[in-house]
Amino acid sequence: MKMPVLRQMSFMLACVGSASLCTPAHAQDDTQAWGAVIATGPVRGDLFLWLETQARATDDVGGGSQFIARPAIGARIARDAHAIAGYAYIRTDPANGQTVNEHRLWQQVQFAAVRGRGGAPLVISRTRLEQRMIEGREDTGWRLRQFVRLQVPIAREGAVQAVAFTEGFLNLNSTIWGARDGVDQWRTFVGIGVPVAHRVRIEPGYLNQRVFRRGEDRTNHVLSATLFVGL
Repeated sequence: MKMPVLRQMSFMLACVGSASLCTPAHAQDDTQAWGAVIATGPVRGDLFLWLETQARATDDVGGGSQFIARPAIGARIARDAHAIAGYAYIRTDPANGQTVNEHRLWQQVQFAAVRGRGGAPLVISRTRLEQRMIEGREDTGWRLRQFVRLQVPIAREGAVQAVAFTEGFLNLNSTIWGARDGVDQWRTFVGIGVPVAHRVRIEPGYLNQRVFRRGEDRTNHVLSATLFVGL
């Protein structure tokens, strides 16, 4: 891919993510740290297992916490493309508030939208649908998430990559437990992907999360690191 095209794509991705930051002033800020491990491995044929766990230190890193477990079963439907269905458990313990246990069903489709030299994925698109259920509440919140990732080889024959992604969250309905239909949040990440062992790579970086609320919006500045493991 020619460099002018790559620059244009990088600029477009940055603009989409930056648009989420153009909200009214007086937003509340928080500093957080997120760590995640995503392990995938074959089951049989095109079927594979997806195992994901996340731990988040919130409320200025240590005042609160969140834990996520997200197992799923997927099927490869084309080269660098898959469909997945799974379950997620989320436990949120805010510094000043009540502990919330959430259960989700989720489905996603992911594919390589643009390829670079040698056919390696350059731009990846992922669409995820979630059905969110809070313990003690009867209704279900439906949420759509659209994710676009840019990964550019920069060293070691492509093994080291510059990584950027943007992801918008759209609530499809309102719930009695607080979800409001419309844009729920927006995440933008910039970082680097580095292999650390055979079939193991880590992607540390900075993530900006803007959460849209009825009152003041919330901006979370996140030190993020994700470990990808091939089983």
